[in-house]
Amino acid sequence: MNPKLTEILICPISAKRLRLSKDKKLLITSDEKLAYPIIDGIPRLSPEDVLHDFKQPK
Repeated sequence: MNPKLTEILICPISAKRLRLSKDKKLLITSDEKLAYPIIDGIPRLSPEDVLHDFKQPK
């Protein structure tokens, strides 16, 4: 996924901005409470795919 595109993506549940995870496999909300997987370069932004209470590894 092109990191430049994340500048326009918003979480459909919380309406918070999304950013790309360090490993580029997830889109994470700005408060780091929700995350969405990126599968084959395509973000899955449906409520069925959301990861709640996500904690990014340090």
